[in-house]
This record gives sequence, C-alpha cells and structure tokens, in this order.
Amino acid sequence: MDLDLKERVRAAVDLVDVIGASLTLVPKGRMLAAQCPWHDDRSPSLTVNRERQTWKCWVCDIGGDVFSYVMRRDGVDFVTALRSLAEQAGIEYQTGPKVDAGSKDDKSTLLAAVKLICDAYFDQLDSPSTDDAKIARDYLASRGIDDEHRHLFRIGFAPDSWDFATGLLKRNKFRAEIPVAAGVALNRRGGNGSYDLFRGRLMFPIHDMQNRPISMGGRVIPEIAARHGENAGGKYINGPETKLFRKSEQLYGLQLARESIRKGGQALVMEGYTDVIAARQSGIDPVVAVLGTALGEAHVRTLKRLADRVVLVLDGDAAGQRRADEVLELFIKADADLRVLTLPDAMDPADYLHQHGRDALQQLVAEAPDALEHKLRSLTAGIDLTHDTHAVMQAIDTMTGILAKAPMLDPLKQDQMILRLSRTFEISQSRLEDRLEKKRAEEKERKRKAAKFRAATAAGTDPRSAEASASPATRKSGPATRNTPPAPVGSATGPIDPNLLLAEAAEMELDDPWSMQQAGPAAASAAATNAATNAATVKPNQDREVPLSSFDRELFETMIESPELAGRAVEAIDPEWLDTLSAKMILAAYQELDLQGRELTVETLLALIENDFLKNEVVTMQFRLAQREGKITQSPEQRFQSLLEQFHKRENIAEKHRQIAKLESLALDENEELDLLKQLFDREKDRQQIDH
Repeated sequence: MDLDLKERVRAAVDLVDVIGASLTLVPKGRMLAAQCPWHDDRSPSLTVNRERQTWKCWVCDIGGDVFSYVMRRDGVDFVTALRSLAEQAGIEYQTGPKVDAGSKDDKSTLLAAVKLICDAYFDQLDSPSTDDAKIARDYLASRGIDDEHRHLFRIGFAPDSWDFATGLLKRNKFRAEIPVAAGVALNRRGGNGSYDLFRGRLMFPIHDMQNRPISMGGRVIPEIAARHGENAGGKYINGPETKLFRKSEQLYGLQLARESIRKGGQALVMEGYTDVIAARQSGIDPVVAVLGTALGEAHVRTLKRLADRVVLVLDGDAAGQRRADEVLELFIKADADLRVLTLPDAMDPADYLHQHGRDALQQLVAEAPDALEHKLRSLTAGIDLTHDTHAVMQAIDTMTGILAKAPMLDPLKQDQMILRLSRTFEISQSRLEDRLEKKRAEEKERKRKAAKFRAATAAGTDPRSAEASASPATRKSGPATRNTPPAPVGSATGPIDPNLLLAEAAEMELDDPWSMQQAGPAAASAAATNAATNAATVKPNQDREVPLSSFDRELFETMIESPELAGRAVEAIDPEWLDTLSAKMILAAYQELDLQGRELTVETLLALIENDFLKNEVVTMQFRLAQREGKITQSPEQRFQSLLEQFHKRENIAEKHRQIAKLESLALDENEELDLLKQLFDREKDRQQIDH
C-alpha cells in the first residue's frame, strides 16, 4: 500500500470532523470527548486528541487514528477505509493504471450512473401518469411495506420498458458503455447497444457503508409479469457484479443496521430484501440480508468488526436446511460466534413475523444453537447412537472432516469441540483426536496434490506425469531444505510487509517453526521457542493479538518520544528479544520505514500500520506518555540504555539455557563437552566484567 497516499489522506482529513459527524464532541481539558458508541457510555469516555489526530476509549481498550476509527465505525478493512477517506478529501485513489474520467473503469462515473437510475426508479413508483406505477404501489402495500420504510429503503419501480434506464443515461451524456458497466443493462446479442436489465419490477437499491447506491435488485410484480408469461424471468433479479458491487462482500441494509448491530452486539442475517424490511417494521433493527449468495467469509469478517454474535436466520424450507448445513465450516474458519436459526413450518422471516410477531422471533433468536450444535442435530436426527454404528461413523467422519479443513484452530476451541463430539457420540476424546489428525493428514495431501496440479498446469506440463516422475529420492530431499537459513532483513528477498505478517502467522501452523522462518525474520521470531525464563519468544499457538508486555511497551515509548532513539533501536534490537508477536510487528514496521528512508515518527508509523489492533497499541502508548508528562524522572536516552542492558541480560540467560540443553541432548565426547563448558564459562566471565 502506498505510504505517501496514506500520509496525504491522513493530513487532509481532520479526525475531529470525522468523529464529530456522528458523535457529539465536548471539551475535556486539552482534549475532546464523546460518548463511545461501542459500549453503554453514560459519560463521555472516548477521548480525541486533535493535535495528534488520535482517539482512545479506555473502557473498551480500543483506539487509533482516523483510519482505524472508520474501520471500526463502518466495519470495513483498511483499504476500504482509506478509499472512503480519500474520496472525502478529494484525493484520487489510484492503485493501478490511470483511469479515463467518464469511462467504464471510473468508479465516480459508475456511482453517479447508479444513483441517477435509483433516484429515477424511486420517483417512478410515485408517478401518477402510468397504471403500472399504481399496480406496483398496490403490490408493495399488499406485501405489508409501509410508506415510511419504502422511503427509508428507497424502494422504487422499474417501468416495463426496454430503454428507460439506458435512455436516461444517454440523455445525461453518459457514454454508451456505462449502462452495462453500472449493472443496469445488458448488451444486445449483436453487439449493437444495450437494453434495460430491470423491467416491470419493484426495485431495491443496495447501498455501501457511505449510504451510496452501488447496485440494485428487482422483484417480480405478478400482475405485470403475467403479460410476459414464461419470459417474465425469475422472482428476483440481482444486479451483476461490477467495479462497485461484489455480492460476496455486500450485505443489504448494513448501512442502516450498523449502529444497532454495534450497540446490541448481535447481527441477524436473513435471505431477502423483504425479510429485512419486515423485521425493521416490527422493531428489529440489527438485521441485514445476503444478496443472492450464501453467507461467506467476507460477510462474517465485516460483521465481526461490529458484533460478537451473528445469527443466520434461514427459511424453514429444504433449501434453508441445506444452507444451514453449509455454514459449519465457515463457523470454524471464521472463529466467530455464528448461530443458526431455521424457522419452523417452512416459513420465511416475513411470514413468521406476520403470524407470530416480534417477541416470538426474538425468543427463537435467543435460543438459536451455534453452527456446531445445529450440524450435530442435523447429522444425528433419526440415528440410534447406541446401535447404528455405520451411521455414527459417517457422522463422525463428516464432523472431523469439516474440522480438518480449518487452517488453524485455537487449541481451547478445538478441545471444546472435541469434547462436545465425544459427549454426543459417546466416544473417547483421544479417539476423536486421532481421527481428526488422520483427516488433517488427508487434507494436507489433498492440498499438496492440488498445488502440484496447478503448478504443472501453469507450466504447461501433464500434472500426472509430473507427480509420477518425482522419484522417492526427490521426495525425501524436500525437507532437507529446512536447514537453509532464512534471508536476513533487507536482503534480496525484498522488504518486509509488517501488515502481512500477522495474517501469515494466523494461517501458518505454528507447531512447525520453519513455516514462520520462511515468512521472514520477524515472523520467524514469532514462532521460535526458547527454554529460558522470560525469553523473548512466542510460544506455539499463542494468540497473535497479545497486548505489549511492560518491557516492550517501555521500549516503544522511548522510540515514540525520540525518533533518534527509534533509529538506534532498529539497528540494536534483535526481534528475538521482544516478548510478543505484536511487538515484533511494530518493530518490523519501524524496520520497513527505515529501509524506505522515512522519518521514524509515530505519525509515519501509524500511517504504515494497517492492523487496527496494532494501531490501538501505538495510540495507547501515546496517551500513556501524555498522562505521564512531567512525571518521568529519567530521560528517554537513560530509559533506552537501561532497557538495552536488561535485554542483553535476558539474551545471555537464554543462550545459557540453550547451551545447557545442547549438553543434555547431544551425544558429545569428552573433549566436545569440555569445549562447550569452556564457552559457557567464558561467556559468563565476560558478562560479569561488563556488569562491573
């Protein structure tokens, strides 16, 4: 990601304006404060530092800069937040070749086109000049959608015409390619122009988190569809994927539900536009819908930024049951509290609300099982767990097979899942763990073969012959490369991207330290193990987002106070000395800035770091320093030197433990043992001379 672009956007946008657009800011000493939207805040506890352009809520222990605020507020990733703020500041966001203004690749042009059509459809529903508009209004009323929510969701009507949208865009001087690129038209078969995609339908605009229409979906109106017979099309037509719209990433109604999801800590995900509108009308606000696709990883990532709990509310028909079975793998991979509610009697949410009301639905939501329990109930329905051995084994294979597909499971979560399977099937946990490991081995082999197939295909060779030609000797020689040392920082392998290291660490199997070494020096440090007490390492399977230790925090606070010390720290500090992966990532960011020849200030550090957890750690240190101003007796230089001495002592202890472990584990002859002991003695002697 272009650091210059990030710095330009950060300089052009005032954090106070961004926060003040949705929260009321009041003076609080030298700072500003607002009621935090992420907890039940009765007195302003979200603090904003206008001078430093940072924010912090101590109750939630979250904070950062303008990018992390927008990421958390909108539930988006860093790139989306950067793009949004760049547009707000009038700065061109360009990641590829320069785009021709007004072309099909120009997003601002596409946004303008979609808005023009959505507004026109909205106005058409109120049109007194056509009978079809009245038919559409009557049908909307028959679906129970009132006028307030029709305006809230900007529901419109697409006239039963082949050129309403295309003609409107043409009259407004849009290029001929724009209707198709914006997702409102289709190309004619002969290549001569385009025609409207939506005809004679109720229209439901789809908005992004900035409340801008980016696509739309159309629902059939039976009385109008009857004129066209079999050519009327499906019940719903969703807009195609465009440069603005990705159905695997967007959720209908999220721009309206965002605040209620955040405050309630829960999101309900339904399957249709009208389900969402019916829920809102009944007083259930934290509700969204998928857009013609199943709930996916990108959806869950977005919702996890806003809420701890996601409830998938599915129709009670057969299709809904199938979709319920598909979400378990997603539940495991996403590490989310994902629950599944399948409605009774083949009802959809709108029907259920009409018949039973809001309270009944909310009760079902409160009792919804998590995805694992839902899948277990589905697999064991009608099975005699005591006598139907074959069916039980099939169910166990299914469950362990799904668990094995997760790239990495938190040990506690895995143990808890295995315990639940053990209780359900009355089989020991150890046997289930053995079956899971077998399934993981099968999954690894499958992935290996798939990767080999792709590589051979890309090279233009026969994948089968490539697999067969690998001799046993060749296969055995592979692991020998594990003895090759990792490339040093700044080597020809290129600069480290600190923003990727956390993601890579999350995906790698940390029980294999070599997998981290291949990712780069900082990642290798995170996976290393050390027998010494307080050794600066990360144990296998340790949580990646761990707050900084007191040692690490004190080090970085001196670096924040003095950019000159930051430069010295980059040269003097070994990542192995640091206690947490979080600290290693921040040091990697400083290393990257140093390699680029940037100033090692906290502002450039925050601009480089995209991970919101790390941003919070940096901003927390800024606020701590401000609170301790005038109270710290030692200078940053003195504190830095003291820390270096402590780090050196810890490293000496760690090295001593490594040498002792080597003595205990290796079959050395007498001379080799004496040499190693002499090395230990000399090292200890040197250390004591330095100390005195």
